[in-house]
Amino acid sequence: MRLCVVARGSISVAHKPSFSALKGTLHGHDYVIRAAVCGPDDVDYVVDADELQRRLWSLLAEMDGKYLKSSREGEAPEPYYEIPCGPGGVTGECLARYIARHLGATWVEVCEGGLSTPCFYYGP
Repeated sequence: MRLCVVARGSISVAHKPSFSALKGTLHGHDYVIRAAVCGPDDVDYVVDADELQRRLWSLLAEMDGKYLKSSREGEAPEPYYEIPCGPGGVTGECLARYIARHLGATWVEVCEGGLSTPCFYYGP
């Protein structure tokens, strides 16, 4: 069994995914985000939980209330936070991958608000 430390946070952001005819207009999401750092089997300590939480909250504070702009997207409303995603705009999948790589996390889950909405998972 692997031991993981999980940090949690949330953001409210906007995006405009051009890949979707249905959702291709500017709109917003409230995302609940979980990021984990996992250790090898049977360890007693993985990472400083408070530090992981601070790092996640710091990253999310930079994004909160902004438009998520893909680095390959054209014009974007201000204020925006740029993420290296494809030209179709920032997706939940791309956001999860970005957060995982930024934090050095083992896995990240990005869930849209509400129980009937999707979650996006990046990790093993």
